[in-house]
Amino acid sequence: METEKGIDKMNKIEVMPIDVSQCEVAERETNEVMQAVEAIDIKDQPSYESTATIRKSANAKVKELDIERKKLKDPIIEAGKRIDDLFRKPIDMCKKVVQTCDVMMLTWSDIQEKKRRKEQARLNEIAEKKRIAAEEKAEQAREEGNDTKAEKYEEKAAEVIAPVAQESTEKPKGVSYITRYSGEVTDFSILPDAYKMVDQSMLNKTIQAQKGTLAIPGVKITSSKTVSTRG
Repeated sequence: METEKGIDKMNKIEVMPIDVSQCEVAERETNEVMQAVEAIDIKDQPSYESTATIRKSANAKVKELDIERKKLKDPIIEAGKRIDDLFRKPIDMCKKVVQTCDVMMLTWSDIQEKKRRKEQARLNEIAEKKRIAAEEKAEQAREEGNDTKAEKYEEKAAEVIAPVAQESTEKPKGVSYITRYSGEVTDFSILPDAYKMVDQSMLNKTIQAQKGTLAIPGVKITSSKTVSTRG
C-alpha cells in the first residue's frame, strides 16, 4: 500500500494555494500615492525634494513588491520545470521520429524526382526528333514545290509537344514539401545597401562610451535624460 502511495505521489505535482491578498493592499496603497503625486506642483526647492523623496520611496516599493512576486511565483515555476522535465523525453523522442521520417521521405522523394526528370528528358528527346523529322519533310516538300504538303508538315512540327512525365508515386494525404532558398554573402563590398544591416547595439554602446561626442558619418546622435536615485 505504501508503495502504491509513493508511486501515486511521484505521478503528481502539487502546488499549494497562493494568497494574493497582499497584491490588493499594495494596489490600494500605490493608488493613493499616485493621487498624491498628481496633486504635486513643483514650484520651489521643497516641493522638488518632496517629489524626489516620493520617487525614492516608490522605487523601493517596486523592489519590495518584485521580491514578493518572485516568492509567490517560485512554486509555480518549479512545478513548471518539473512538468517540462517529465514531457521533455517523450517530446524529444517524437521529434526524433519526425526527423527520421523526414530524411527517409525526402530521400525517397528525391529518387522519384530524379526518375521523373529522366523520363521527362526521354519524352522531350522523342518529341524533338518528331519535330525535326516533320521540319525535314516540310523542307523536302518545299524543295519539291509542294507547298501544301510542306505547310501540313510545318503545322505538324509546331504541334509536337512532349507529354509531361508524371510522378510515379503520390504524396500521402496531408504531406507537402517546402523548398526554402537562402543566400550566402560572398562579397560584402558589392552587396546592395538594402541588404546591409546596422549593428544598432554596437553603435549605441560606442556612442554611449564617447558620451555622444564621436562623429560617425551617416549617423545622427540623439540623447534622452532619465532620473536615477541611490538607496
